[in-house]
Amino acid sequence: MYKQIFVILILGCVVTAGCNSTRMFSRGDKSMQNGRYEEAITYYDKGLNRSDNYEASLNKGIAQWKVREYSNAENSFADAIKASPENASLAYYYKAELEFKTGNIEDAHRDVNKALNQDPLNVQALNLRGRIHTLQDRYTAAIEDLSAAITIEGESRISGYLYHNRAIAYIGKDDFKSARDDCELFIRFLRKNNLPVTVEDNYLLGALQYAVDDEDGALTSWKHMPSEERAKIRRIVGNSNLKF
Repeated sequence: MYKQIFVILILGCVVTAGCNSTRMFSRGDKSMQNGRYEEAITYYDKGLNRSDNYEASLNKGIAQWKVREYSNAENSFADAIKASPENASLAYYYKAELEFKTGNIEDAHRDVNKALNQDPLNVQALNLRGRIHTLQDRYTAAIEDLSAAITIEGESRISGYLYHNRAIAYIGKDDFKSARDDCELFIRFLRKNNLPVTVEDNYLLGALQYAVDDEDGALTSWKHMPSEERAKIRRIVGNSNLKF
């Protein structure tokens, strides 16, 4: 009889601890949804003190990233991977992004490969690996990853940035026509979504158009730039008679 009571008490403590953790995780999720990231971190910490949880560690890392606690965020993503190593594609991806951001390119490449081994359709991971390939002059591999991401993603709020990144890889291969086409798609995406087109965007598109002998297109792109920038372009291309 006493033994049964003891077991019931022990189980009750375990269940209570689990319930408390779940409650803390739920509060953390709600704080995340409302953009209260520091509050979310506090709730996740309280829950994780009682039990490991992949989603809570992952979300804690994302919240820490939002408040620029990059070292702590990387530790949280590592904790998420430990909690569920066989189903950690997003944790590997976010960890790789932080490593890329801080210049640890080889570590970023290793972890993004792990993310894609678990989820080959992870568009963000394909984009990151494409950027890594471009940085390390593996332009064909970069184009393959970014093309795969574009196919998977279709029309979305991030598809335009995939075109931009692929344009940079095409430039590395001296394929200025393909780079021009992607840059045009990128700027079309920005305008369609009422996003700002920067001076740098117009300069790059104009330079690519000029490189493929589309002078009219280049002049149209460059005319949106400030007068001092247009003067620089005339000097660079060696044609002071350009009319824009």
